[in-house]
Amino acid sequence: MWTISFRALAVASALTFSMGACSGNDPYLGMDADALFRMAENEFAEGEYSNAVDALERLRVSFGDWPRIADARLRLADAHLEDGAYLTARSEYQRWSERYVSHPLSVAAAIGQCRSLAGLVPNAQRDQGYTSEAITMCGNVAVDYPGTSEAEEAREVRTRLRLTMAEKDYMNADHYFRRKQFDPAIKYFQFVVDDYPDTDFAPLALLGIYESNNEIGYDDLADSARRQLIIEYPDSEEAAQVRAIGTES
Repeated sequence: MWTISFRALAVASALTFSMGACSGNDPYLGMDADALFRMAENEFAEGEYSNAVDALERLRVSFGDWPRIADARLRLADAHLEDGAYLTARSEYQRWSERYVSHPLSVAAAIGQCRSLAGLVPNAQRDQGYTSEAITMCGNVAVDYPGTSEAEEAREVRTRLRLTMAEKDYMNADHYFRRKQFDPAIKYFQFVVDDYPDTDFAPLALLGIYESNNEIGYDDLADSARRQLIIEYPDSEEAAQVRAIGTES
């Protein structure tokens, strides 16, 4: 009799402890949407982005009809971005933009997509698939929201990313040039000249075209590249270099 009562008491105590532990592990128990959002904002402000994500996800799931749910979902994307989860952030910003068309905060979601894609851009030695997408997205932000600080930021990001692309093509060209594979070198040098004429890599690429054609023996094409370099980039070091070559000859 005593044994049975003792076992029953032990089981009851274990269940009570288990239930208490479960409720104790839920930091959001009893919180409404406003309280969850305040908590998330505080966590975000303190740089605890993963905690902010957790609170905002709870809000999204439990209070999907909250009047400020658009604010919460946008902050969720921001938290993922700040936490370095760029792919997830990009997806959240995309979904937000599709759901809340013409919302006053649309510019924030747009620059968020620009930032997320820029965060996915690797260094110049690696594949640049996300770079092209980021350039397009950031360019759209600059065009769609003129006169805003977000448009200015998007232009700056786009310029930086275009430099990355120009560097990538130039490195490909230089790779072939150093191996004396001058035809593919010329092709990649020309990509730089045609696609990124406003970057510092363009005069470098024209010099590469000049030197490659000289190596092949195409004197007329080499001279054409030399003249283009002097005319279009007269103040560049590369133009000074080919001028000196012309003087020597």
